[in-house]
Amino acid sequence: MSCTSSVAVIADDGTPPPRIEDWLDRAALRIDELERRWSRFLDDSEITGLNRADGAPRRCSHDTLALVEAMVAGWHATDGSFDPSLLGPLVELGYANSRVDGSAAPALLPGTGYGRRVDLIRRDRAGSIVRLPPGLTLDPGGIGKGLAADLVTGELTVDGGAVGAIVEIGGDVRVRGVGPDDDAWTVAVVDPDGRAEYVRLRDGGIATSTTRLRTWRSGGEERHHLLDPSTGRPTGHTDRGDATDDVVACTVIAGTAAWAEVFTKPAFVEGAVRSLARYESHGLAARLTLADGSTVVTSRWKEFLA
Repeated sequence: MSCTSSVAVIADDGTPPPRIEDWLDRAALRIDELERRWSRFLDDSEITGLNRADGAPRRCSHDTLALVEAMVAGWHATDGSFDPSLLGPLVELGYANSRVDGSAAPALLPGTGYGRRVDLIRRDRAGSIVRLPPGLTLDPGGIGKGLAADLVTGELTVDGGAVGAIVEIGGDVRVRGVGPDDDAWTVAVVDPDGRAEYVRLRDGGIATSTTRLRTWRSGGEERHHLLDPSTGRPTGHTDRGDATDDVVACTVIAGTAAWAEVFTKPAFVEGAVRSLARYESHGLAARLTLADGSTVVTSRWKEFLA
């Protein structure tokens, strides 16, 4: 997923060390399995197979079906501000290689489109079959990291017997069960200028997106990976002289890491004023860093401060 990951588990006093090592090994193997199924940089991943199908139905694993359904749900929940179909313009802008190993993404079909066709993705749950509209391609991006963290923490605790677990994948964090800090987990939230706050979670997800991390130069321009679905171009409102509405980093706390990741996106597409109203309407805790260096938060953010 073009990032690093980390896992920690909490065991009860009677758990032998080999069991703990087994949990960690299983978590590492599971993250690797999801990477192989979902990476847009792998020629044989299930996502690449879907992107190459050009409208034909494809049988997928239950993991990939769950990912596609989460993508569609996130698109609906944010009125399209979260759009998983922006792979074509992202590659055209120059983000065609993995940030970790430099491997190039498989070539896309000519005329790859994006926009308001995400709701045309068809899913057959019984047969675990997905059919994308012709020309539409998917990029798991952040939601893949969040959903992977959700799945692995569940498999460690609900299924595996660990008392608690935390999984962080590329900055997306999911915690479940008992934590080491008065039964909770303390997570650092660092803004683009290196300023840190700490939040406490007992069960839930936290994700941060920023325009300052995955950047590159192409065509003489500085570009970043967060795109506006209406234009297919990097987000940003400072060209209109409104640095107080232009968001450069957004952190969201939600029930799952996948939902936290989804809801970071409206901040960049809609700007600070509109997205804060959206977060308040959903009862979400969110922290936004603006282009002028200031920080704004929702009313629920203070509930989680350590």
